[in-house]
Amino acid sequence: MKMKTIIILLSLFLFQNIFSQGVTPEDWGLKKFNIKDAQLGNINFYVTENGIAEDKPIIFVVSGCNGLPTMLVVQCGEKSIQLGTVPPDQIKDFSDQFHVAFISKAGTPFCDTVMVEEINPMKNLEEYRPSEEYIQKCGMEWEVQASIMVIDTLCHMLPNKENKVIALGFSEGGILVTKLAAENKKITHLVSVISTGLNQFYSSIINRRMDEATGKLTHQEAQAAVDSLFAVYKKIYDDPNNTEKWYYGHPYKRWGSFCTYIPLEDLVELEIPIYYLNGSIDRNSPVLQSDYIMLEFLRLGKTNLTYTVLPGVEHSLYEVVVEEGEEKAISRRKEAFKMIRDWIVSH
Repeated sequence: MKMKTIIILLSLFLFQNIFSQGVTPEDWGLKKFNIKDAQLGNINFYVTENGIAEDKPIIFVVSGCNGLPTMLVVQCGEKSIQLGTVPPDQIKDFSDQFHVAFISKAGTPFCDTVMVEEINPMKNLEEYRPSEEYIQKCGMEWEVQASIMVIDTLCHMLPNKENKVIALGFSEGGILVTKLAAENKKITHLVSVISTGLNQFYSSIINRRMDEATGKLTHQEAQAAVDSLFAVYKKIYDDPNNTEKWYYGHPYKRWGSFCTYIPLEDLVELEIPIYYLNGSIDRNSPVLQSDYIMLEFLRLGKTNLTYTVLPGVEHSLYEVVVEEGEEKAISRRKEAFKMIRDWIVSH
């Protein structure tokens, strides 16, 4: 497999780790809890068991991952792989200093298994069909309201004398935690990793313009591509609650919800410490968007944003380097998580 293909695979999803982590919350060192709500339904959430009775700040993690389970087991005959959608190694590392918690997507089990004719991680993830409950609740509203309920519960059940609650979002989760911080005053710190503060649709437009600027597309091809995007976006905005029509792996309802929200509008109103971390070659969340966020904070004279860009790093926190004439993908995850941890401790 060529390196470019590997990078596409890694970029499809924040943490497509292929590993033997285990398929139950207990295997991950997690304790499962459940809230039953008349309107939201079942809300399953998980908390690290390591030092659960100790006094520690709370990190509430929100990933992207549409309707995928935390662990997807792909089975092909006697062969199988496990695809993790939340970083288990970092959950383990962070649990020494923090209570780490996250929720499942609506109607989505912690682990699910799919039977396939060929193991192809990218294809297997793309073809995974989320539950009907998730499809009907796939907008921002369910996850934000469920997360608020879980954070309120965590603040009552976990020892945290400092009342320090960090909302940590990856990719799409960075959008969600921004909305969450705007609506829940219990959140004291906001961390957004490889995410955006502008209209999510804008990412694809930026990519087409960048492809034009670098010669990957002709001027005419780029303009045709952008015009095509606008045509699709109009269809979605005209029918924003439709769960039968899909675009780019999501129902219209999901796009109609996320792409009516501009995180920057809430970001500039927040007074809590904010940390943004992005990669300079990320195509899922182009760095030009987060550059604009930093510029806006400077314009407004706000000093509560810390902004870090990892040069040459893409959406899955891997950097492409050339060694002896060969392209290789080098993980920068450990470095990125150290930056996040150091920032949290110092703020």
